[in-house]
Amino acid sequence: MISYIPKKVYYEKEVLKYEQGLEIYNRYKNMGIPTIEISSHNKIEELRQLPDKEFTNLKKYLILGIRKSLRLIPNDKSADFIVPFTSSGCMAMCTYCYLVCTFFKGAYLRVFVNREQMMQAIKRKINKIGEHKVYELGSNSDMVLENVITGNLRWAVEEFGKLDNATATFATKFNMVDDLLDSKHNGNTQIRISVNPHEIIKKVEIGTSSLDERIKAANKMYRAGYKVGINIAPIILIKDWRRNYKKLIKELHDKLNKEMHDKIFFELIFMTYGYANDIINKEAMPNVYNVFDKNIMRPKGRGKYCYKQDIRNEAESYIFDEISKYFPYAKISYCV
Repeated sequence: MISYIPKKVYYEKEVLKYEQGLEIYNRYKNMGIPTIEISSHNKIEELRQLPDKEFTNLKKYLILGIRKSLRLIPNDKSADFIVPFTSSGCMAMCTYCYLVCTFFKGAYLRVFVNREQMMQAIKRKINKIGEHKVYELGSNSDMVLENVITGNLRWAVEEFGKLDNATATFATKFNMVDDLLDSKHNGNTQIRISVNPHEIIKKVEIGTSSLDERIKAANKMYRAGYKVGINIAPIILIKDWRRNYKKLIKELHDKLNKEMHDKIFFELIFMTYGYANDIINKEAMPNVYNVFDKNIMRPKGRGKYCYKQDIRNEAESYIFDEISKYFPYAKISYCV
């Protein structure tokens, strides 16, 4: 486990009634980290009142709370159901982050310590349905990253390992998977490694693992018996995007375990960029690479932009062709 040391810890008093909440609180308090009691993880006035330029500093804080909503949400893409799980937000600073559109500068990491209640909700759903379904963990966070603080991903993997009619799935931009390799997953968990060309990771996915590190993590997980998918996301059409994505797919072909080639699946997600991203990036990271190109993008709902349909169609066709060239037997699960 890689240790993480936040600059401050904000906590709801209720978390101290949970074994995990008390352990995390004491861990950081004993290290001399400032601990500040709050009434709700959703309403931290001290942080709300900070200017937008403090976004990168807010990402260094940890918030501990209790998750109230345990309702599983139907899904038709990476899973059958999205599970409200043990964290929300992230410590990385990807400049397109969709959570910024929801939480604005409050897209910092929140950890919810009532994990047993969440698992009970999953088990109730499994029993009610009575047939095999896939359950997405960490759709609003990165469970591999959270795991270095809580160990919750390993715990969840082993809980799913005990179940029938259920597969857990999660996506990650990080490589810290060693804690999962000897877990008792029993084939009931799949990992989706999120990838992008080197240039995009370096300029845009700030604070995440490198492409080479992510590929090595995929190989480790495959050797440990997990089902592995590749999530090319978000697809960002910057200058020389054809060359960059061709190089990416070829590198995946060359470096991924050869035995994985026929078993792997792909998910393709094109970037949606928000007006909120633009505000935060200009205030907090004024020198960051700008991924918004008004010449090839169009409005998509309130305050969001996506690629124009003809541009999107061209890129989709190109990437599909490259995948079929290098991974002729791989499945493309979906493209959005």
